[in-house]
Amino acid sequence: MQQRLLELLYEKEFKGIKILPRKLSLYKESKILLCGPRGSGKSMLIRDFLSNEAFGSYLYIDFDDFRVDKIDRDILQNFIEEKKITTLVLENFDFSFTPPPTLKIIITATKKKELDGFVTKILYPLDFEEFLLFEKRFVNEQIAFNNFSLMGSYPFVVESGREFYEHRFHLFLNSLFDNKTKFFIFKMLSLKQSSFITPLSLFKEIKEYIKISKDRFYAILKELQEEMFIYLVPKYKQRSHEKKIYMIDFAIRGVISYEKDFTKRLENIIFTELLKKEEEIYCDTNFDFILPKKQIAIISMPFLPEGLLKNRLKLLSHQAKKLNIFNIKVITLDPQFIFKYDGVSFEVLNFWNFSLQE
Repeated sequence: MQQRLLELLYEKEFKGIKILPRKLSLYKESKILLCGPRGSGKSMLIRDFLSNEAFGSYLYIDFDDFRVDKIDRDILQNFIEEKKITTLVLENFDFSFTPPPTLKIIITATKKKELDGFVTKILYPLDFEEFLLFEKRFVNEQIAFNNFSLMGSYPFVVESGREFYEHRFHLFLNSLFDNKTKFFIFKMLSLKQSSFITPLSLFKEIKEYIKISKDRFYAILKELQEEMFIYLVPKYKQRSHEKKIYMIDFAIRGVISYEKDFTKRLENIIFTELLKKEEEIYCDTNFDFILPKKQIAIISMPFLPEGLLKNRLKLLSHQAKKLNIFNIKVITLDPQFIFKYDGVSFEVLNFWNFSLQE
């Protein structure tokens, strides 16, 4: 029975699949553990890769496919040797056995993992530079950013266009959670976008709406972080239970609530850009983000005119120096200028230039 299943999977050909370019490549390394949240585009990236490989040289198995019940490692290894397969793909692998050796193997997972001998790569949803390739109505960076901030960064949502993005988003979110309690907690967390929270305060608030134990709540909170749906960013150089919460996609709050807060959305947009570039990200009461390795602080201030913006920033120079920060980037939607005050350099630039400058 398993032999027949492997034969059917082996006969599947990936041909004529074309996706818009992503920054992450699958060509260099021979053993790749590709991690990333659901909807980030892992499957399409792999299918595009396989479409450029010779038919008969690869075997693709998706363990989320209902038709794939169980795979015996010995049977799989014999099949690979018999067919002289050089590339093995195990999508949504449960790590229940050690993968048999092949010249190239790609494993995907929705949680970040490490596996001996494998290079771990994380595919996040689109950053702004990738979005520009998807944006068919692209006229200039500002108009593209307006669409980006509205539709979010999931590739399949972006491809649906402004007219249908909310519908596609709702279908996707409903498919993610078969547990109503987990979905409710996820929605409550998304309403806290770019805000300081403590797990205990969240638990007390959520308990007013649903019956749930503290252990169960903390377990779901941990799951959502491991699955890369939410991120809790700690305060810099402070032992505090208070953290700032960000979503993997900044548009989620906008499709589950009619409440709009663009300032918080822009802050979350900046976070998702930093997530793909920085190893260490912290927050602070006075600064949205602190990057200690670069000794840089970042602030989101989208709507202030230049004069008022300068006055507001000057008040922060003393707090910056206390944290050994002498360079501050201020992300806006319009003015761009550079100035120094009290030994601290301020670079004010719009988001699209900030995103594309590195």
